[in-house]
Amino acid sequence: MTSPQKQIITYRQSADSRIDFETTLEGKIEFKGVFVLDGVLNGDLKGKAYEQTTAVISSRGKINGNIICTNAVVAGTVLGDIRAQSLELLAGAKVLGDMHYDTLQVDPTAEINGKFIPQEPPSKSGEAETASNTRSGAALSKAVSKLRW
Repeated sequence: MTSPQKQIITYRQSADSRIDFETTLEGKIEFKGVFVLDGVLNGDLKGKAYEQTTAVISSRGKINGNIICTNAVVAGTVLGDIRAQSLELLAGAKVLGDMHYDTLQVDPTAEINGKFIPQEPPSKSGEAETASNTRSGAALSKAVSKLRW
């Protein structure tokens, strides 16, 4: 398994767009491809609609806003909500906001203060499955809400 730092370096090398460290931007950014945030963004980060997009918040990166994209990889700080089909919270991640996802990976050392909200596909077996999924999601949210930073 690749270490989180090597994973971030790989993303950084293949980035289509990047905000370098010691850089602060104000405003909303819409991007295509792979976007790496090493600096600070005060505003929302949104992947272009109907495109495969990946937002990477490195260990030095900080966003004061929401993230909406296909894939999100977080090793830095997010003060806002995250909406992604695939969400990875790496070691060092700090999230203050709700996370909406289809698939989720969380490093045990990530610091989270928000709700985990699975984006559930329509159920084929009806209400029984939905009720079970809701209880599981509520239990996960309750367990994670105890984490503070």
